[in-house]
Amino acid sequence: MKRLGKVLYRAGVKNLIIRGDEIKPENISGSLPKLNSVVVDKALNRIGTIVSVFGPVNHPYFLVKGFKRTSNSEFRALVNERVYVR
Repeated sequence: MKRLGKVLYRAGVKNLIIRGDEIKPENISGSLPKLNSVVVDKALNRIGTIVSVFGPVNHPYFLVKGFKRTSNSEFRALVNERVYVR
């Protein structure tokens, strides 16, 4: 399990914008998670999948589309929390 970053805010009903952790220039090639990777919280609850990567290469942002079974209250509670990639 690898740390993805910190949830900045909700975008719409079931989407999250995550600011990725800083990536050192020598590790850029193999350190970005792949699209459709499963994102989990600290309790290992599945949140959603990565659908887009954007922003600067050394500090990327991720758009995560949440699973339908994840409730809106769970999404609200994730703001300012760290999330991880399986």
